[in-house]
Amino acid sequence: MSRVSNALNMMLELEIKGAMSIDELARRIEVTPRMIKQYKKDLEMAGIYIGSTRGRNGGYFLETSRCIANLGITEDEIKSIIMAKEIISSGKFHFDNTFQNFVNKMTLVMSSSEDIAYHNKMLYENETILKKEKELWKNLNLAVLEKQKIRLDYKALKPEGIEISNRIIQPYGIFDYKGASYVYGYCENAKDIRFFKLSRILTYEVMDEKFEVDTQYDFSEVMSNSFGIYNDEAQMVKLKIGYPMSEIVKEKIISVNQKITIIDEKNIYFEAEMQGFEEYKSWVMSMGSLVEVIEPKMLQEAVLKEALKIIEKSKKK
Repeated sequence: MSRVSNALNMMLELEIKGAMSIDELARRIEVTPRMIKQYKKDLEMAGIYIGSTRGRNGGYFLETSRCIANLGITEDEIKSIIMAKEIISSGKFHFDNTFQNFVNKMTLVMSSSEDIAYHNKMLYENETILKKEKELWKNLNLAVLEKQKIRLDYKALKPEGIEISNRIIQPYGIFDYKGASYVYGYCENAKDIRFFKLSRILTYEVMDEKFEVDTQYDFSEVMSNSFGIYNDEAQMVKLKIGYPMSEIVKEKIISVNQKITIIDEKNIYFEAEMQGFEEYKSWVMSMGSLVEVIEPKMLQEAVLKEALKIIEKSKKK
């Protein structure tokens, strides 16, 4: 969950329960006590003042009565939160239960009980992996905010087999891609930006050593130019795509620089400069006989090689 959402959630907890200790708030929101103190500062910058009491029964409380109901939230905004709740609950999200509680409180305070006829389907991951990743996510997120280096043992899937390596990385951020969470940052071993899948981190240690973020690296810009998450050399990809895949491709933005030319009612030409060879190769192959690779030659050869492997394995059976 984002920092803003967590701060709002903290405000709601105090609005409903009154005074709460820092440790209790940290458990409810599933963050560290240190982050609770930071959310207090964030709320006070927004004019929502949090008081504190000392002693055994001490804790935080709202000094100003600024209920969420008075923030001008619209019905459409409430609907969007309910739809987001459905998306999150149907897939993988480390703070699913926390977000569910947050939405329930929002709809309760706003007196909204309207059902939304909206459903989402995603693949679920193993519960054991999710539990492990949740704790990892919290510690990595703190390391990102505090600019602390991380030492980790990582299991990489190489063509020749599994490779386990020890890395020291400077974490810049965390993102989700196709239902999996990744941390990205500067790898001191590779001396370049790398992505690490959380489920493949075997062991990790947040180091005391600090780092400075490379301001030249813009994650959003890099991702907008890549088909997937791999950022290799860009190539001009030209495809001829037949029906019904031609209609499906016309409905999507595969690449921000794509150009689609209509050949006839069933066929199109698709052109785009793309990065992430292995991923767009898999996308092309998923279209089967409905696609013809015109360029680049490297992609033609790779698709042919994979197709021949499939044929050979089918013959053996």
